[in-house]
Parts: sequence; structure tokens; C-alpha cells
Amino acid sequence: MRSRIFAYALGAALGVTLATTAPAAEIAIGVIGPLSGPAAQSGISMRQAYEAAAAQVNKDGGIKVDGEQKTIKLIFEDSASRPEVGVSAAQKLLSRDKVDILVGDSIASSVTLAIMEVVPSFGKFAMSGQPVSIEIAKKIQSDPKRFANFWKSSFNSDAYAQAVFASTKELIDAGSFKPKSKKIAFVVEDTDYGKSNAEYTIPLFEKDGWKVSSKEVVALGHADFYPQLSKMRADEPDMIVSIFTSVNSGIALVKQIQEQGLKSLHMAVYYPIRPEFLAGAGSAANGLLWTPFFFDPVNSAQHKAFAAEFKNLAKVVGNGDHAQGYCEMMLLLNNLKAAGTVEPAKLSEAFAKSDTKCAIGRYVYDTELHTPRIGADYIPVPVAQIQNGTSFAIWPSTVATAKFKPAQ
Repeated sequence: MRSRIFAYALGAALGVTLATTAPAAEIAIGVIGPLSGPAAQSGISMRQAYEAAAAQVNKDGGIKVDGEQKTIKLIFEDSASRPEVGVSAAQKLLSRDKVDILVGDSIASSVTLAIMEVVPSFGKFAMSGQPVSIEIAKKIQSDPKRFANFWKSSFNSDAYAQAVFASTKELIDAGSFKPKSKKIAFVVEDTDYGKSNAEYTIPLFEKDGWKVSSKEVVALGHADFYPQLSKMRADEPDMIVSIFTSVNSGIALVKQIQEQGLKSLHMAVYYPIRPEFLAGAGSAANGLLWTPFFFDPVNSAQHKAFAAEFKNLAKVVGNGDHAQGYCEMMLLLNNLKAAGTVEPAKLSEAFAKSDTKCAIGRYVYDTELHTPRIGADYIPVPVAQIQNGTSFAIWPSTVATAKFKPAQ
């Protein structure tokens, strides 16, 4: 099973083609994601992961659809994390390339929300990749008929909110973190991802008696945080929460926090998932808390095997985006196999019945929101701390591999 789960190879070598037309013996899947711009590193990793999953299925003979064995062909388009670009890409894939299934966006919630307005008129099945904005699920819930065949492959942003708050609360209850004034500051990127995560996190802290001392919204890819940090130094928040999809923003922020001598507990959402973060941030990252820590090749035997095989076969070092992307594409392809057709309603039925295990967890759906369930029995949303240059899970206790270390 290990070779089946983790056997990766370059897509071209195993039959993942990038042509723009599909012969009868292929299932064409259009994929939209950021292959340029501030989130390109994540988008490219997602592309590599999707290609690997499709290559594995093709190596095993493809999928039987409507009585005919077919291979998977992926057609990629760049969204550059911009909704209008993503919409144009969707229109091209659906009208000109005539793909059977659409995946988009692989990273950006704002692009996904825009694409959702296009897909229904084409009568094709579609799903998103990593986008977590709860607004996607709300859109589905508000018009279940129109969005009956659109599914998320990642959880909702309120899962991050719960992870950030619950892990902080546990540290306080254990006496490991002692806030003096219960002030919290937010620095988030101006995207649906950044804003929705903050929107659902803030009320949890406020209900527990915290005061939001500042909420700074910056442009995607922003790297000069000195004005925001100057305000924070004056206010001295006990905790800072930063939310970016751009790793360069995260590197700049943690370095500038170190330079400014801020001692606030710092919780990061998403960007430390990228291997470039630790390389770029260096010692400034030590002590940082972050989520979601889906991929732990240091302490998890399964993830270590994933990383080794990925590097050996694909010549690319595996990371958290690879793990998520591989699981998402395998979820789609397994459900396609179960449905035995690209007919949207049948494929949606397969998603509703999903019970699929993969590297990051078990996919079972909330069928009202078309969203994977979270929790210890499903997909956990672990919080990690970077200690001496290495990330260790510290929350929840069921997956913890180390204890929290207060800043020195």
C-alpha cells in the first residue's frame, strides 16, 4: 500500500498531459490556481501534487467511466490570485477546452467565489482546492440547487478560528501563557482568506474577555510592516495573529517583529506551511505558533515516507501543500471512480458518501455545506510551534509531539 499511496513520478513520464483538447479516451480536468504572483509557490506545489495523483491513477490504468477505461488529463490555467483572471480561466476551460470537471481555485478563496458564479451555467461538476473561506460554504447553503454540484475539498475558516482560540486558551489554563492585559492584535492580508479567518477568530477572543487593540489589513504580498508594528509597540498586545497566503509577507513580518523587540505571543495562519518560510525567516521564526500543521515528516512515520518517496521519484521535496493537494486530487479521482461517470449529480452523490483516508486525515462531508468535517476523527487542524528551527505539534494533545516553550 505504501508504494500505491506515495508512488510519485513526473506527470509527463506517466501520462499527465497538458494539451488543450481531449480525445475520447481521456477525462479532462481543468485546474485554476496561482502559478504567478505572491501565492505562486503554493500554487505550483498544488500543481505538482495534482499531477502526481493523476499520474498514479494513470499508471494503474486510469478510471472506468461510462463503461470505458480512461486516463486523466489535467489542463492548468493561472489565476495569479486575481478573481477576474480566474473567471477568464474558467470560461476558457469550460467553453474552449470543454473540460469534464473544473477544480478552482487551488489556493485563493476570492477567486473561488468568483468562479462559482460562472460554473453553474455550464452544467459541470466543480470543486475548490485549499480555499477555506466560510463564504464559499454559505454561498452553497444559500442556493443549494444552483450550487448542488460544487464541493469544497478543504474545511471552513471557522476551523482555523477554533484552533487559534482553543490552543491559546489551553496554554493559558495550563499557566504556560500569562497575558497581562488580554489585548490581541491582528495583521491580515486583504483577501477573503485573511479577512474571513479574522472575522471568525475575533468573536471567540472577545467573548473570553479579550480586547482587539488593532486590526491591520494589508495588501497581498505586503512586506513593510514597520508602521503597523510601531503602533503595536505603543499598545503592547499580549498576542499577535497574522494571516497571509504570501510566504514573503510572513518572512518580512517575523523578521521585523524581532527587529522591533516585540515580545507578544505570535500565532501565524498558513504561511509557515511553506518550506521557504523557515529558510527565509531563520532564527526570527523560533517560538512562533502556527496552523495548520498538516505535514510533519520529522515526527510522523507516514509523512516521512511521503517526503522520501516524493523527493526520490519527483525530484521535489514534499511539503504541506503537496500533502493537501495530493489528498484533494485523490479524493476527486476516488469519487469519480465510485460514480463511474462525470455526470455532475452522480459525482456529487459520491462526494456526499465520501469516507476517504489520506495523509492529512479522513474526508467525510457535511452534506449541507459541501465541506469536509474537522476533528480528531476526521481532519485535525493542528497548531505547531517552531523550536530551534523545527516545527513540532503542540495542540491538540492527540497529535502533540512536544510541549509549548515560552519565549526566553
